[in-house]
Amino acid sequence: MKTIARNILPPLLVFVVFVAGWALFVKISDIAEFVLPGPDRVFEKMIEHRQALLKATLSTGIVALAGFGLSLVVGCLSAFVMAQTRVLERCFYPYAIFLQTVPIIAIAPIIIIWFGPGVPSIICVSFMISLFPVITNATAGLANPPREYLELLRVYDASWWKTLVKVRIPAAVPYIITGARISAGLSVVGAIVGEYFTSMMNLDYGIAYLVIMNAENARTAYLFATTLMSALLGLVIFAGVSLAGNLILRRGHYQQGE
Repeated sequence: MKTIARNILPPLLVFVVFVAGWALFVKISDIAEFVLPGPDRVFEKMIEHRQALLKATLSTGIVALAGFGLSLVVGCLSAFVMAQTRVLERCFYPYAIFLQTVPIIAIAPIIIIWFGPGVPSIICVSFMISLFPVITNATAGLANPPREYLELLRVYDASWWKTLVKVRIPAAVPYIITGARISAGLSVVGAIVGEYFTSMMNLDYGIAYLVIMNAENARTAYLFATTLMSALLGLVIFAGVSLAGNLILRRGHYQQGE
């Protein structure tokens, strides 16, 4: 109970202070609502349009989870291949960097042309933007297990398979969890970016559609409510992944290498 209070109360207090300061600034400055609505107006719009917001958030969340799950599987498999030898790592790692360095906004229209303006394209964009953290962290974990464990298995002439199962994979688990936490937040960003391009084709799908419609019609309070829901979605997915990761670490005996 004390741990939960210690982890939740500080950010909750910051949020309360932020909202209070926001409301005070809007009231004192007498700024127009279409420029900066007060928090009361934003929360009012969240309640008024709760069905549309929940539907859009659920649609985006499903796509983000699909992209995240795909990036976790493909990222771990790619890391497994690259961690076998330095030669394989040198061959394939630059392409992983390529996925991270090329702007997703430039790739998204090409993906939509290939797969069509639908859910598969959005999942693909989410997958691409969330893949790199999993690859880098999983590769680091598989390639750098504790040296003393490796030396012990060499003494007993352990097979490649036993070394992998007994040492390399357990050593990589904390790294994979770290990569998954980063990837979880990026998957939401990727899903919204993918939705943005499909919504430009007048497809009513996800949070990005509400963002575009509200921005075009200058419904700023509703736009703020939509943005807040997208932030909450990312927070929920990140919290879920973190909770699952913590449970895995507590139940197992994992030790990172040097």
